[in-house]
Amino acid sequence: MNDAGAAYAPEFGENIKRRVRTRQAEDRPPVRSEDVPKLLNEAPGVVGIMSTSISGGGSLDSAVRAVAEDGPPISKKIFRRVADLADTRVRPDMRASLISELSRLPDSASPYSMAIHMAVSASEAHAEDERERSLRDASEIALTGLKEAGKSFSASLNAPCMAVFALGIMVPMVLMCIVPMLGFGGLFGSSPIGIEQIAVLTLVAVPAAVACVVLMISRRNPFLKPGNGDAGLRNYAPLMSVPVLAAVCMAAGMEADTAGCIGCIAGGAASFAAVLPAYMRESARKKIAVHLEDAVFDAGNRLLSGGTFEDAAVGAIASREGCAGVAEALRREFAVCRGDEEDAVARALSPVSETVSDAFRAICRAASKDLRDAGKLAISIGRQMKDQRSVRNGIRAELRSMTDTMSATAVFFAPMVLGLSVAMLAPVSSLSGSDISGTSSVLVLYLAELCVLISALNSFLEGDARPETVARRISMFLPVSALVFLVSMSIQL
Repeated sequence: MNDAGAAYAPEFGENIKRRVRTRQAEDRPPVRSEDVPKLLNEAPGVVGIMSTSISGGGSLDSAVRAVAEDGPPISKKIFRRVADLADTRVRPDMRASLISELSRLPDSASPYSMAIHMAVSASEAHAEDERERSLRDASEIALTGLKEAGKSFSASLNAPCMAVFALGIMVPMVLMCIVPMLGFGGLFGSSPIGIEQIAVLTLVAVPAAVACVVLMISRRNPFLKPGNGDAGLRNYAPLMSVPVLAAVCMAAGMEADTAGCIGCIAGGAASFAAVLPAYMRESARKKIAVHLEDAVFDAGNRLLSGGTFEDAAVGAIASREGCAGVAEALRREFAVCRGDEEDAVARALSPVSETVSDAFRAICRAASKDLRDAGKLAISIGRQMKDQRSVRNGIRAELRSMTDTMSATAVFFAPMVLGLSVAMLAPVSSLSGSDISGTSSVLVLYLAELCVLISALNSFLEGDARPETVARRISMFLPVSALVFLVSMSIQL
């Protein structure tokens, strides 16, 4: 084999492998029906990537490859397949490959398909006004699909959340209080189940059932961010102080239930104090990221007014509340970047917001060709960011009633009802001579488990299941729940 043949052989072999892979996947649908809501959630981001490429003068080919490289997970897989089918000549070109793959999506994904079709139309438009109008239509269709996914998910939560409410309060109350009460003194016959079996059901079976409901909700949530990476177990370490403090209180002579409550109150408060600084830093970062998104639109206006990219970017960011530090970091990076402005933008903005960093890098590439086109691109991207944020805020507002109900269940309703049940059980047990000393201790453990499960559920509902978020919620719920239970069971009935 000559040198040219040897050089071509690896590329030829790779093309054969790609062709085989695409042929094997030909009969498989690109997306399962249960993944359609997640696909609709990705639509605005995909349209944004394609719009950035097309508005910046790129072709449909470059827009598809941009999504295949940097798009969200499900769309990235679809667009990689589109590129493979075009590159291996299974499809005649990128447009035909994309249209073919969109036609194989489930009917429920029609907003996604329609939005991509509008982006394809924009890539073929000759007039700038027509191209921008098509891209705006694509963005609006994608946002409409996102709203539909949010409403559908919100409507599907009623039954699961009611199940959590019933399992979290009514079942433990019946198991730990009503069943033993019926067996006191033989008034209603002997109890068919012992306190040990009831404790196992309360501490194992009921939490397992609640956990199944929580996991089901998390799998159906299209807005849950995938791949949180680091397990972050260190965020839960401060919570280990809870059993330690409870053991210390028991060693000091406290009853087991009181010691457990004191341990939860003191340990939970200590854990909250430990995770609070990280939470405050993350909250500040999110607030700055929102202001940076607004700065993208402002930078576009400055570019249209004749400013350079560096001046427009730094000036727009500096004018936003709380962003002076980011603007100064960007100014320093520009001063030492030696002409590599994209890299300077990435170093300064990526720690705060990858999305804004990618937007400014795209604007930077457009500015190297034409400042006015870069300004129009920045305005278009800024408008899309604002629209997406508005829609997602509306979805979060719809879900807030569910998260508030679940929070109230963990920190108020469950401990109050179970605490009053224990208080009601005390005089009956004293009359019958029965021992219920273990009941309240078991319920303290159960309430701690419930706080953990509801914390995870709320984090899943809000689309942020990072360990630090879950640990913060547990640290908030645990002391309040223990305090309510301690006060409720101390009431004399």
